[in-house]
Amino acid sequence: MLTGSYPMSVDAKGRITLPAVFRKQLVEDEKRTIKLIPYGGRVNGFTPEGFKRFVDGLFEVGGEQYDARDPRQEKLKRGLTARAVEVDIDSAGRVALGKLDASRAGTRERFGLFGEVVVVGADDHFEVWDATEWEAEQESLDEELDALLYHA
Repeated sequence: MLTGSYPMSVDAKGRITLPAVFRKQLVEDEKRTIKLIPYGGRVNGFTPEGFKRFVDGLFEVGGEQYDARDPRQEKLKRGLTARAVEVDIDSAGRVALGKLDASRAGTRERFGLFGEVVVVGADDHFEVWDATEWEAEQESLDEELDALLYHA
């Protein structure tokens, strides 16, 4: 389970260094590949298996599974998988966020992935947030967490 939040800086080559605790969970022997997918104001990083579970889970509704004959589901699944970028975690633990722009120009700019960011554990994946956006998200969350924890 990936947990915690870690302030990081995006280097001049558009890379971030993943926290060591994340690398231990994401890298297995020679398997160093992850999938990055931008959505919801952040970039989400999954193992290849975790990404497949994520996408498949989106189409599991009321006991139904993905239906390739449904044009809407096919369009949505294609859109998700087309926006995902496969990157390797290098030997120094870095991930090249710049590859997001190769898939869809301007992605890093739209998501504010320059300068200061926060890498956040989100259970089965990690998220990369613009530091200012992350701080605003946290400020708005305090009340909701209290309500959840204390049934307020």
